[in-house]
Amino acid sequence: MTFPLFTCSINLLTESLRLALLEYQSVCKATWLPALRAQQKQHMNLMKNISSEARSSTDENNQKPNGHQAPAVKAAVGTKSGSPEEAYNRNQGRVEDQINEEHLKRIEAMFHEADLDGEGGLDMEEFREAIKKIMGDIDDEDVDIIFMKVDTNCDGHVDWDEYLNYMLLEYREKDSFQKLNRALYFPTPLQTGSIDHREPIVRLQFFPFQVPQGRAVPKTRNQLGHYLSVSQDGILNYWSERFTVTRTVNLDQLKRTPPFSSHQQMWVTDMICLSNLNQLALASTRRHLEFYDISAKKCDILFSLTGLEGYVEVMDYWSDETKGVFSIADDKGFVSVFISNDVLQFGLFSIAAFKSVSGGNCQIPIPVLLKNTSKNFLCFKVAVHNNCCHQIRFLHELNAVATCSSSDHTSMVITTVPPSQKAKIQNSAFQVRRGILCFDYSPELNILVSGGLDGVVRIWNPYLTRCATSHMKGHSAAITHIMVNGEDNKVISVSKDKNVRVWDLEDCACLQSVPSGNVTMGHLPISSVHYNRHSNTLLLATSMIGVLHGAVDHVEGLHQLKTTHEQQLCAALYNCNFKQVVSGCHAGVVSVWEILTGERVMQFQTSPAEKAVEVTAMAFDGPKRRLITGSKDGALRLWNFNNGALLATLPAQDDSEVTGIHYINQRIYVSGWSKRVMWYLDVKEDMELEYRVWNQYHTEDIYSMHADGKKMLVTASYSGDIVVWNIDSGQAFCRFNAYESPRPLLPIRVIDRAAVDRFKASVSQGLFDESNQTQHRLSAGPSAPPSPQGDKDSSCGSAIKMIQEVSGAEKNIVVKTPQKLPKQRQKFVAQVPMRELEKPRQAVEKVIFLCSRERNPDTAILLSSAADGFVYAWSTHHQGGLLGKFCAVHLEDTAVISMATDQQDQVLFTGDSAGYITLWDIERYSVCMPRDEEGMTPQQKAVHLRSLIPAYCKVTGPRRVNTEARTEALGGWSVCLTPPPLLNSWRGHLKGVVSVEYVERFQLVITASLDRDVRLWNVTGQYIGTFGQDRWCVGDPHASPTVLPADLRRVASYQTLKVLNRGKQPHWNCAKRILETLRQLKLLHATTADTCRNAASNPQELDQLDPHLVQYSNDQFEDTWLHWKETSQKEPPQKTQGGADMQGNQRCFSTAKGAHSLCTALAASPREPTGSDCSDGQ
Repeated sequence: MTFPLFTCSINLLTESLRLALLEYQSVCKATWLPALRAQQKQHMNLMKNISSEARSSTDENNQKPNGHQAPAVKAAVGTKSGSPEEAYNRNQGRVEDQINEEHLKRIEAMFHEADLDGEGGLDMEEFREAIKKIMGDIDDEDVDIIFMKVDTNCDGHVDWDEYLNYMLLEYREKDSFQKLNRALYFPTPLQTGSIDHREPIVRLQFFPFQVPQGRAVPKTRNQLGHYLSVSQDGILNYWSERFTVTRTVNLDQLKRTPPFSSHQQMWVTDMICLSNLNQLALASTRRHLEFYDISAKKCDILFSLTGLEGYVEVMDYWSDETKGVFSIADDKGFVSVFISNDVLQFGLFSIAAFKSVSGGNCQIPIPVLLKNTSKNFLCFKVAVHNNCCHQIRFLHELNAVATCSSSDHTSMVITTVPPSQKAKIQNSAFQVRRGILCFDYSPELNILVSGGLDGVVRIWNPYLTRCATSHMKGHSAAITHIMVNGEDNKVISVSKDKNVRVWDLEDCACLQSVPSGNVTMGHLPISSVHYNRHSNTLLLATSMIGVLHGAVDHVEGLHQLKTTHEQQLCAALYNCNFKQVVSGCHAGVVSVWEILTGERVMQFQTSPAEKAVEVTAMAFDGPKRRLITGSKDGALRLWNFNNGALLATLPAQDDSEVTGIHYINQRIYVSGWSKRVMWYLDVKEDMELEYRVWNQYHTEDIYSMHADGKKMLVTASYSGDIVVWNIDSGQAFCRFNAYESPRPLLPIRVIDRAAVDRFKASVSQGLFDESNQTQHRLSAGPSAPPSPQGDKDSSCGSAIKMIQEVSGAEKNIVVKTPQKLPKQRQKFVAQVPMRELEKPRQAVEKVIFLCSRERNPDTAILLSSAADGFVYAWSTHHQGGLLGKFCAVHLEDTAVISMATDQQDQVLFTGDSAGYITLWDIERYSVCMPRDEEGMTPQQKAVHLRSLIPAYCKVTGPRRVNTEARTEALGGWSVCLTPPPLLNSWRGHLKGVVSVEYVERFQLVITASLDRDVRLWNVTGQYIGTFGQDRWCVGDPHASPTVLPADLRRVASYQTLKVLNRGKQPHWNCAKRILETLRQLKLLHATTADTCRNAASNPQELDQLDPHLVQYSNDQFEDTWLHWKETSQKEPPQKTQGGADMQGNQRCFSTAKGAHSLCTALAASPREPTGSDCSDGQ
């Protein structure tokens, strides 16, 4: 049976949809794409102008005698402003110039003059006055930021050494995963640095970011760090990964003591970085080696190696974080090797050989080292060549030292490291006419590659010394540098005439040749190179530095998989002092980002990479100068997140996961799966640590914790219990549980009988073990709830007092049976999908205080979210209780897992387990009376966040919130069911939003998700960017619109796309009408033919509302409709209960399915039609 009118309505709807799609595509191509291209071109021109102005201003400052300014001083220049536009302009004008010796002397003298109290450092007031003496009238806020960055130990004072440390740590991380997918190995032209050494650069090396001893560097796609270069005249430059100079040191002018002090000019021959020791070794014609301490922004001479027969030509250092091998070769062909079995514990050289000289410097005679008999060190010296060596390198895989020279008979020699001091040393020589100038080794392929004066690239088997296995010819001059990439099977060679060639090891052919004319680096030959295999970047050095950026394989796929972190996020915090975002993930990695640009400025590992422990909680201290992290194993650590330094480790009471950290009144409050709350007193390093454990009132793991200033603390657990504590006394004065009662309940104390017995036994034996775990729980009987102003010493007494309390309470102790939960609880297991982890509906996910509200019976100052998807509003007054609740999600099996508010508690920001971000107007929600505006500041009166939300963000359709007044009576207690006004809602992530923060100053929203991304939005829902993927300029009016993430474009609903595209979509009205028509057509599945006739008029009305839909013929978009037609024919027909074939209805649903995709494409970003799943019902 068919329905003629129904078929007619389907045809009309089909025609409308096809014409709408054609119009959509034509409008996009005709209007939007040219506008976007013009806007992008304008933005690129603006960036070029800004860059040229910055370069010109830098050149002008360099020409002035007093134009050099310190990075700290330069960063402080600006005017105070909270607007994003002025913040962007101030950030764009920040230029770091190189510092000369005269300026360093002025800064040092400034510290001594401004130290009025004579304590050896400057406090914040003294620092302000000192900076203003040099810079004039500058903003206090900018000076305070510099002070807090320089004060690395957070003691409130800054001395000269700390200022130098800050200067050393002024580097920036290189952008990872460049979008390069070209055939050329180095597709981009050579980029040269702006600084010229004037003398040839002897050595260019990469110095990775350092972390405290015992912790590994985090494993990232690109190794993080900066570059060091030294010229022949002893000028040491620090380069960021963007190849801008961050610091300059004249090594020749450092203070030296006799016999090393000399009036002769230093002539450097080589430099090597000892990265895991934070040291730098320098060789010169002075016939001794100098070792410098370059940790913490220092560059001080530590000691010197003396007793050399000639001057050292080349050096090498290798270490696997345990063993260290230092190798040198002099101008007479002698090779000396110094091996330490544990370089971190015993050092590189035996301490018995150290000899102090006058002035504090130490010297180590090499003859004394060679006579070493210690089992921890091995030293030997061997004559290898009859002339100077060109290169030396320790090959760990071969346990040998390789050297090369221009000799015909000993062109390249492999010296096997002897097992002991007395063992015989064996050499293997490779012979090449006219010698070998450079070589490299590939452990992946176990081959040696070499280059020499004849311009031929040779490949060697390390065990066959007679002849090379293959030759590659093409250079017309001598090859001076060569590198091999075993993973890509590529060899890179550089000749004396500045010709760079890339060779393929498989077919021994030249893949690319960069002619010398494209290497515009002055008239000097290339003196040093560095090849970064991780980023496929080649650095060339003459008196300046040039960079060749190489292509990366599978860049498109890597970019799609690139996320902010490699593991799921724990949280993302905003630091208002430094305008930075700090994020931590389950891999134990913490990253620091600039909120105005999205640039990562620091990254460090909180635990060894090989045994990474999840970071489960993070918080700042009171001044927001330090970061406190809690781990899954219960460890608590304090960090200086500006440089990744570990400041302190707090003793863990057990190995339970930490879920909540708060810093209140010099105390660090901690809660988690131990079901307890404890605090640590924040003391200095030389003071004894004090901590207390509060009485236990939770029977299940604590999921969330929050504080109301310095008065109250609240904790919420898996069982649904919400316990409110008095911070001063440590007493729990009330308990809430929405599934037990809407009124306040008496807190029920939980006592572990087995733990008490073990505790008594330990005390009686003089032992005390705090690591005992508890599995059996006993609780004291009900008693009157303690007053919020209870005894301050009742919960933090001594251990003996605790036993007495427990013993006295044993008369009224009853066994507390844990409440049966609707579903069995399962703890998180990485291998189990998240959808299989079910929680009881009463489990509390998040609790927050509304700190701006007053505490009274009719005002809710506490909000909690449960696993049932509701948000509950509580009054913590003893006559209060549950005042209201509302459903904050629109999907089943979804819960609000993160909440935040603004400072005035006007808007509630929620993030749910489906990735949706929602804004609620709670200014008048569950409040006894509106806030009196007389006591508010003018700024507070002027800012109403709800007025910032545009009209297009309004939620319509099934998700529209019903604001009719509704109440529910629970045991004589009235609970309001009316939700607060819904201001805005969009889907920001594909997985749960574990953290949401509102940045008051810039009106931005930061979200962190289990999809491993941290994203930035404004309150209107405009997408700004994803940290680690995009770069942006907050407040730049000329910035081009950021492309929406691909994951959101694929699944975003109509409401989400409407918010993300800021209402700029001409076809939304048409799409909404089509959706309304589809909803009516779906009713035909269970209605009569009369209903079909009523629905058939909708497409005609649609044509009348949009006359543009009838001006095109079917042939113009037949190809677009063909796919939907084939899909409709493939689906089987549905039958009614009586067996009648409902082919007409089947066509309806098949067409509706295709129409649904088209409607979402019409509502999508005007960049291109995209499919979606309208998961929010629209």
